[in-house]
Amino acid sequence: MSQPACNYWGMKTNREYCPVTLEPELEEEASLMTAGQRREFARKLERWARQLRVSAVILDRVSAPKPRPSLAYVPRQRLLWN
Repeated sequence: MSQPACNYWGMKTNREYCPVTLEPELEEEASLMTAGQRREFARKLERWARQLRVSAVILDRVSAPKPRPSLAYVPRQRLLWN
């Protein structure tokens, strides 16, 4: 894993300040990427995330129980009597 580009602020505290901390798996993926490559990877992940959200909505609609019809089913022969 690469070390984050952090600035050392020793004025009031002796702690390192890092504006961004990545999750370990993401840091491992992005360790050798440049800034432009990271932007492209972010666009790809956003697109994939949107596709996953849309597919989840579709699966929810398919698996949801169908609403009962508002009118009872009437056979075609009975409809002809009217």
